[in-house]
Amino acid sequence: MGVSPQGNSEFVQPFLKRRRRKWIYAGAAVVIVLGAGIPITMAKLHQTSPVSATQLYTVGYGNVSQSVSTSGTIQAPTALDLNFQTSGGLVTALNAKVGQQVKKGQVLAKLDDSTEQIQVKQAESGVKQANASLSSAEAKLAQDEQGTATPAQIATDKLNIQKAQTAVTQAQQSYQTQLKEYNDRTSAEAQVQSAQNALTQAEEALNTPSDTVTVDQQTLANDQATLKKDQQSLQDAQAQYGNVTEAQVQAAYQAYQTAEARFNSWADGGFSGSNPYSTQVSNAQSEYNDLNTAYTAVQNAQNQVTQDQQTVQADETKLANDQANEQSTEQKNQEAVNEAEQNLKTAEAEYNDRTSDEATLQNAKNAITTAQQNLQAAQLQLKNDEQPVTAATIKSDESSVASAQASVANAEASLQSAQLAESETVLKAPIDGVITAVNGQVGEAPGQGSSSSSGSSSSSSGSSGFIEMEDLNAHDLQVNLQVSESQIGSIQSGQSVTFTVGAYPNQTFTGTITQVYPTPQVVSNVTEYTVMATIDNSSGKLKPGMSASATIQTAEHSHVLTVPAIALHQVGSIEGVYVQGTKSASSQSATGAAAGAGNSSFQGNWSGSAGGNTTATSGWSGGFGNSAAGSGGSIGGRTNESGGTKGSGTAGMAGGASAGASGAAGGSSSSGFAAAAGKSKSNSSIPAGFYFQPVQVGLMGTSSVEITSGLQAGEKILLELPSATAAAVVQASSSTGSGFGGRGMTAGGFAGGGFAGGGGFSRAGGGASSGGGRG
Repeated sequence: MGVSPQGNSEFVQPFLKRRRRKWIYAGAAVVIVLGAGIPITMAKLHQTSPVSATQLYTVGYGNVSQSVSTSGTIQAPTALDLNFQTSGGLVTALNAKVGQQVKKGQVLAKLDDSTEQIQVKQAESGVKQANASLSSAEAKLAQDEQGTATPAQIATDKLNIQKAQTAVTQAQQSYQTQLKEYNDRTSAEAQVQSAQNALTQAEEALNTPSDTVTVDQQTLANDQATLKKDQQSLQDAQAQYGNVTEAQVQAAYQAYQTAEARFNSWADGGFSGSNPYSTQVSNAQSEYNDLNTAYTAVQNAQNQVTQDQQTVQADETKLANDQANEQSTEQKNQEAVNEAEQNLKTAEAEYNDRTSDEATLQNAKNAITTAQQNLQAAQLQLKNDEQPVTAATIKSDESSVASAQASVANAEASLQSAQLAESETVLKAPIDGVITAVNGQVGEAPGQGSSSSSGSSSSSSGSSGFIEMEDLNAHDLQVNLQVSESQIGSIQSGQSVTFTVGAYPNQTFTGTITQVYPTPQVVSNVTEYTVMATIDNSSGKLKPGMSASATIQTAEHSHVLTVPAIALHQVGSIEGVYVQGTKSASSQSATGAAAGAGNSSFQGNWSGSAGGNTTATSGWSGGFGNSAAGSGGSIGGRTNESGGTKGSGTAGMAGGASAGASGAAGGSSSSGFAAAAGKSKSNSSIPAGFYFQPVQVGLMGTSSVEITSGLQAGEKILLELPSATAAAVVQASSSTGSGFGGRGMTAGGFAGGGFAGGGGFSRAGGGASSGGGRG
């Protein structure tokens, strides 16, 4: 990258022509104003910091790729609207659900094909009859070719006439029966009424509540009340008798037995007087009776409560079971209602749709015609057989054979047509894919039912199909990408694309640009173009509707000089790097770099006009004032205004501060930057041992850039400027301002009839060199 000197000259040339004399005085003003800032700026630029090995990068060859980032939505490559190819008929089977994966040829839905089946059977019968007629015609031809028919043949002809007459009679009777049934709607009405009655019964069963649960609930309430009552009785008994235990009763009983034994022993001992154990026995018996009565009462109350609790638990279990059974019964009743409603719809549809009945009646009428034709053929056969065989007869037989053959062909075509019509009542998946919408249900005519959809949009802009599906070929998903108009020029078919999706943030998917649409889209005053890309979904993880971030690789250069992007610096309008070493004169002219590009952060914008006899007037030289060089020489290929080839000023107006010789103006130079390399004591680099090298940049990669000129493999460059150096350069840049030092509105001294080679002014602008202007 660089500054176009010609552009600069075109900009400033009129300006200098109008104010040529004023620049002489302005140059002096620059020296005075900017000279005061030289000591501070130069002191800061000399404060260099040591450079560590980790800050260096060795220039080498590598690969650089350039890319465009965008995003889009994944979609299926094909969206299909499937419809039956025949009209009429109700849906009798529906095997497709939204989200279902289907295979090519899988049956998705069927229509009522009763009419089509009848037509197929009739066509098959027609083929058989045509073949029979052909066989008869061929047999007659063969017979006639042999001569007069035999008596056996005559008898056969007469028998055939009888059979044909019987067939005509039967066909006429069948037609009358069909006509009567067609006109009599009683049977169809009965079917509708039967379906209506079944629906009414199912609805009554559904709407009639069962009293089992109500009875269970009442029984449970009664038993819960009994339990509560018995629990209160238990509490009363416990309050009245206390907590009497069985052990207490046993102890009282034992005491009573002991007292009674003593009483009996004394009585049996023959003692006189009252028994001393009478009171003890009486008291022990009374205590035992009281405790036994209390224990029995409490125990009976407890047993009753336990029994009541078991009864309540059994009631609750029965209620839960009956409620579950009632729900199951209600569900079954609802299913019965749904089925009855569907049966009623079917019966009503069949009652209203007389297509099948009309076809049956027409077939019966056609059967009469066919039977009559067969009768006529049999009669004609007998007539022909009874007559002598002539050449005309043979010719007629041959014509009959040809006609019969044509009839066979027509019958077979009719059969194929009927079979095709029957096959069109079956809707099959044309590809492997997934169902995205079903717009109908069993019992309805296609196109009249409700729809269920997965939410994905169809590719069709018109009416939707009975069933909609998308192709989910694992390798052929697509993405529509939006690219800005500033980037669309680098996009073309065949470029590689990498994708990432939110569902799998750590996985990368690959694809290819397949189409770049030429028509732009303008949204909110932003112009964008649509680019179609395929995305490899061999893993099967990607789904239509996912948002994808895409990176399109637009260019790639292999085995080129590269440097890290962080090493590229811009000094003024010049891009370059800091190279370790000393800048040679050859590299100064060969690369077009400013010869004194060391420490100056500004370049004089105008160089002086040298003396001479050239009459060119477009040779105003110098780059922008914010370049890294010192003051400028003249533009290569153009001379200064006065046309000289060399500025002869030694120091110029501002050159007093320069320690070097004058810079050659280089008016006739054609090497890009002028080779004006005026010597300067302030040509020390920042940091020490480095110099600024302008470069030309090719591809700009994410982390590295291609260098097309200005560097060679093996050179070491500085990755980043030390902080002190960077700050000093920034301060030096800002201290000069944009008026004189920053934009360098005049060049060096006035010598040789024109402005000198611009050496002195660079010093005033903070530069370390006297030459280096852009040629």
